[in-house]
Amino acid sequence: MSNRLLFDMVVYDDPDQQLLSVSGVCSSSDKTPVSLKENRDFLFVNRGGKGVAFSGQVAYKAIDFMPPGLFVVCGFYPLPTMEDLPCDFTVRLHSPRKTALATGQMSDGVFREKNVREFALVLSDTFDYISDCYHGIQLHCLYYKENSDLARTILSHAKMDLENCIKLFGFFPYQSLTFSPASTRWHGGCPLATGVLGLHHKPDDKVLMGNNWIITHEICHEYWGEFVKDAEPTSWLSIGLGLATDYELSMDKALHEEDRQAYHQACAEGRRTAIDIPVEEFAELMSNPEAYDYNSIVIHGKSGLIMAKIKTDVGKAAFFNALSRLLLEYAGRSIDRGAFLKAIKDESGKDFGEQLDHWLATDQCI
Repeated sequence: MSNRLLFDMVVYDDPDQQLLSVSGVCSSSDKTPVSLKENRDFLFVNRGGKGVAFSGQVAYKAIDFMPPGLFVVCGFYPLPTMEDLPCDFTVRLHSPRKTALATGQMSDGVFREKNVREFALVLSDTFDYISDCYHGIQLHCLYYKENSDLARTILSHAKMDLENCIKLFGFFPYQSLTFSPASTRWHGGCPLATGVLGLHHKPDDKVLMGNNWIITHEICHEYWGEFVKDAEPTSWLSIGLGLATDYELSMDKALHEEDRQAYHQACAEGRRTAIDIPVEEFAELMSNPEAYDYNSIVIHGKSGLIMAKIKTDVGKAAFFNALSRLLLEYAGRSIDRGAFLKAIKDESGKDFGEQLDHWLATDQCI
């Protein structure tokens, strides 16, 4: 087994001050020295082969697009210098709030999870939650007080999705999933941290912005983007793999067609549809979706189309065998297009290297 970082923490929540008191130790599974990034909130004590002890206080606030009174708190612990090491967490959370959840499964007051990209706390006195379980996976859904029915729908849908994911890949990577209300404006959802998913809806919605498919999509990103991280700067790879996976699980064979049509329309209009572009240009294109929704049209629409082309060429069995290979080989670590191409070639004998580079670089329709 490769080296892992082991975080063991105690966290005290002060709701009045919105302040966390955090202490703990980060060690390595093979007893090699641990290096943590400098952080002015913490004091560090290096214990050599026993890791690095840390303690400090961290203020937190609500995420800008989240409802008032709901806190999803990430980045409250020091981060490792080496970002691509698998990280396992043991966290004892003490909070007087009526909702105090976290990444991972809770047992005897302790949250535990493996292969964590980002550990999060979910804290609220405004939002309550309901819970369920599927094959040992703890499920939680926070809800607006006037709309507990939607929370039950979300958990029912999630159990069906988990069943289908496990049939496809043989496992689900995490011990818990927490669903949280997110924006009341945006269409869809967003991963907030490992095992914590934001779903955009208004307090009186019966379905999630008109389509409960987004639950499937975000669960697929627990595999692609969380369990196996994305080293591509635009995240096109994890998005494309998530889209290919949720399409396979969906009964709706028109899924993603709207984004694909928008991509073809953008090509016809001479818009910027390349993905391999300078970081500054990418940031600018992503910053103004009202003027041009590059994220939906290109990062989602084009990436999904690329994956569909490769899957059609190599066949569904070889494609998903390659994806299963990636999940087993890169658990808790990052992949780039090179790792993806190798897995496809190993399963199918086909090399898409030059073709993929062209597809990602061109503004012409693929």
